[in-house]
Amino acid sequence: MTLYDDQASSDPYTQSGIPIDPLEIRSNPRVGTDLPVELYATGFSGALLGRTRDLSIGGACIATESPFDAKGLHRMILGLPTQNVAFEIYGCWQRADPHESLVLTGVHFDRPETDQLELVWDQVLDSGKRLARFLYERTALHELGLEEAMGLAQVTRFRTMQAGETIYRQGTLSGDTDSIYLITDGSVTLQLRIRGAIEQPLTTLTTGDLFGGLPLLADMPHAESAVANTNVRLLEIDRSAFRHLRSMKPWLGHRLGVALLRVHAQRMADTLGLASETL
Repeated sequence: MTLYDDQASSDPYTQSGIPIDPLEIRSNPRVGTDLPVELYATGFSGALLGRTRDLSIGGACIATESPFDAKGLHRMILGLPTQNVAFEIYGCWQRADPHESLVLTGVHFDRPETDQLELVWDQVLDSGKRLARFLYERTALHELGLEEAMGLAQVTRFRTMQAGETIYRQGTLSGDTDSIYLITDGSVTLQLRIRGAIEQPLTTLTTGDLFGGLPLLADMPHAESAVANTNVRLLEIDRSAFRHLRSMKPWLGHRLGVALLRVHAQRMADTLGLASETL
């Protein structure tokens, strides 16, 4: 769950002239959520369609295919499962996501009504519970307790990839692709580049599998490439979210790191075992 807090600056869009990413300012819980939205901005005729990446009672992160002036945002219609809700909003930050050819925009709800907040709060809690149960029951993080899974659900964001797209490449150390990923739907192939040219498949990952994140844990490049086999939906814990965990919930950040390193070590052992059989 992302927090949208304008206390850091009188201008919610900038702080010392730099766009604010509310992932860095966490006072409210957020949860990874995929819901349809319509955005309305000054100078933009009609509605700009997008989808939420995460949602909190303070605002949301919205993914759109088209760029626009975030400072011109003034209204959003959020498609909740039960009804559509209209909010007055303003833009907090915006950045391109070249990995998906999308634009991510953070919006803050501007003086929402109590009944609006109740609807959003119900959605955040329900989504958080579903994600926590998924993490606890169906993923490589099953060793976490339910309370820890709930805490982890609060730093996630959804990411979608099309079949054939590369999620990250072996040898890269980039802020755009250094996240920790969990598959919620679809499958991903991990592959190793041999002799600088041949891509050798290592394993196929499916729902509940954990991968990536080595640059976050060890400041090392990715040891393999990850490619979407099918259209895939991922839960992402990015660098700022992981930094928040280590700062505000150090035990949970430690447990996540240990679980991820265990997964990497097991895959390395499996790879070495296969290699020894072919020698």
